[in-house]
Amino acid sequence: MVITAVSATDYNEKCTLDIWSKRTQTNPIQIRCTLREFFLFFTFLCPSYNLAMQDWFIQKLLNWVTEYLTNKNIDSPRLSAELLLSCVLGLKRIELYTQFDKSVTKQQLDKLHSLVERAGRCEPVAYLVGRTEFYSLEVDVTPDCMIPRPETELLVEMAIEFLRTRSGRQFVCDLCTGSGCIAIAIARNFSDCRIIATDISDAALSVAAKNIEKHQLGERIRLLCGDLFDPLVPHLDVEEFDLIVCNPPYVSAAEFENLGKNIKDYEPRLALFAGDDGLDIYRRIVENVDAFLKPSAALMLEVGYNQGQDVRQLFEQANSFSEVTIEKDFHGKDRIIIAKKQGIGG
Repeated sequence: MVITAVSATDYNEKCTLDIWSKRTQTNPIQIRCTLREFFLFFTFLCPSYNLAMQDWFIQKLLNWVTEYLTNKNIDSPRLSAELLLSCVLGLKRIELYTQFDKSVTKQQLDKLHSLVERAGRCEPVAYLVGRTEFYSLEVDVTPDCMIPRPETELLVEMAIEFLRTRSGRQFVCDLCTGSGCIAIAIARNFSDCRIIATDISDAALSVAAKNIEKHQLGERIRLLCGDLFDPLVPHLDVEEFDLIVCNPPYVSAAEFENLGKNIKDYEPRLALFAGDDGLDIYRRIVENVDAFLKPSAALMLEVGYNQGQDVRQLFEQANSFSEVTIEKDFHGKDRIIIAKKQGIGG
């Protein structure tokens, strides 16, 4: 006879499943998902039961939280579980796997319980833990600024490649800097540059300032508060820029209404919405950018996946650029507009 060890939770779940199946004449497989949510609540999300009935350690918590977020249709549930648990325990993600059997205190469980509930209601995990990764750098984020997206890393990559083709110190402007992630990534990967970063939001600039200090770039990145180019006129310490980069608001009215709850309800509208067609900021940039670019300099902009042709046409009509191209992201969607200004005599 073979004796198999069964945990109290697994045994209780099996008994409840058998009883429910017999009473309702329902296939156990059909009700398993509902039962799993029931047990997730009473074995983790109900702290009074949880603390009285069982001990929790890292591996078990990772599995439970991952399953809970999966059932709530949260994106990247395993990664989200790792980030939440790392935040609560003060560990790096890799350390979760080297300390699988480490137990968790009641205070840590209570904090994790609160964060997991909020994540289950679609509150972005980056805001819950207060940080995210961008271009292999840790960046602090709050609801005062947008959460950096992987697609925006292509803008940084294109900017660095362009700067490396030029000689001497390069002067860069980062419009709509938000958390400062683009300026910081460029400065960390191209040392011979000085960057002025602007944003209309004081609160966002406070986040950017903390990130600049965090990465010890205060001598190379200067922050100015104002709308696009407005703050540059009285404070500009270079006549023109070698490169201007921008990830502006570009969500149209129709797109804004259809955004997911995790974006629409939590990320700043000011950093997202850009008029009925989503092109308002691009129009304003093209009207003023010529005065701020050196000959042979470049303007690089992130665009929405369906905006590439429209934005390119705007800049081609300006007659200030010798070349306007579109770069696609890793999904094959239009993502970056690169407009190169005419050279001297061009």
